Amino acid sequence: MMILKLLTIVISALFQSLASLYILYKEDNTLNKKQKILFLICICLLDICNGLFIPNGLRFIFCTVMVSLILYFVLKIKEKYIISYSFIIILMLSIAELIASIVLVIFGVKSSDLINNIFYNMLANIVISIVAILLMRLPFVTTIINKSNNFVKKKPSINYYLCGFLIVLYLLTLKNGLEFLLSANYYINVIIMVVITLIIIIIMKNEFRYDQVNEENKQMLNYVTKYEKIITEQGKNNHEFQNQLMVIKGYAQMNEIDKLIEYLNSIIDDTRKTHSSYIISQLNKFPDGGIKGLLYYKLSVMEDNKIKYEIHVEKGVKQKLKTLNISMYKNITKILGVLLDNAIDASIKCINKVIIIDVIKEKSNIIFSVSNTYKGKIDLNKIGTGYTTKGKGRGYGLKLVKDIINSNKTLDIRRTLDNKYYTTELIINIKTKKKK
Repeated sequence: MMILKLLTIVISALFQSLASLYILYKEDNTLNKKQKILFLICICLLDICNGLFIPNGLRFIFCTVMVSLILYFVLKIKEKYIISYSFIIILMLSIAELIASIVLVIFGVKSSDLINNIFYNMLANIVISIVAILLMRLPFVTTIINKSNNFVKKKPSINYYLCGFLIVLYLLTLKNGLEFLLSANYYINVIIMVVITLIIIIIMKNEFRYDQVNEENKQMLNYVTKYEKIITEQGKNNHEFQNQLMVIKGYAQMNEIDKLIEYLNSIIDDTRKTHSSYIISQLNKFPDGGIKGLLYYKLSVMEDNKIKYEIHVEKGVKQKLKTLNISMYKNITKILGVLLDNAIDASIKCINKVIIIDVIKEKSNIIFSVSNTYKGKIDLNKIGTGYTTKGKGRGYGLKLVKDIINSNKTLDIRRTLDNKYYTTELIINIKTKKKK
């Protein structure tokens, strides 16, 4: 009898190890032949050990820990991926177990036999393995898993959520095994597991969208540098305008009409590209580093959307902002990018499309004020919590702003609302160093 039990455990372990290997391969197809064989042997021995020595209530947590150790020491998988890989393997086998147990009971197998009868137990493990492999062959399942793994690579902190979910799975497994299949508790636990899965998916989706907004802001910082060069060069050209007049005079005196027309056309084209000299003069009151280029770009977007805009920058702003470090300057640029995007989105919906940008120097503060016309109602108390008037999937920009503000004591946001304008003020406290 003992030999028969051992044989059924070995067969069950072989099928489960094959299923585990297939799930892992779907997660990471860079594994070589040696790694696959090592993983297969280790998981097979683990399953045999589970069947012989580990009580049912402890198998889940024991298996999770051991799979993680195998991934780390045998396959040399990096620490930040271990939880993700283990989570997917255990989760897929758990889902397969639920499906397989329901199918077997439907076909007349008693739930008690699945636990106590070694042949039915072996049959259950074989069916679980087959179901797990079939699940992993579904395109939408592999797509979700690949996206999840890519997300974990970008944001390792999601592992904390996965660990929490594994603990819940363990508690459910510990309390209610297959012997409770036909009781109400079983179905309640299935519902709980589905709800928790949905919560994890929602959390990951929100975190992914949040990171996407953050990445877009980083790309924007890189993108706007070319606009800064244009603005800076145009500022220099404005100072050299007298030289341009001398060139024009020279062509006129030499009666070089064709060259004169060509030169004038090039000046006109440059002027069109760089907007009015007033706008350039205002933007040149910022140091290089992102803000100047960002504003230039956003003003171009406003023009494309036929939004009337005004911009005024007080003297002394450039010198104040120059004292900020690069990290702080980038954070300010990210915040302004979000505020300007929101102002543009709100103004587009209005008949009277207007945006007013004021940059004020007030004692030790620099205040960026963005005012825009708006349509509908705005709840100031919900701003920054994910609430948005722009529809589903939006509002993450303001959450990013809130996170930056909360992590920096020198930055603050103030919002006001009247019948015409919604105004957001970014307040930057710049402490002047005392002279010794």
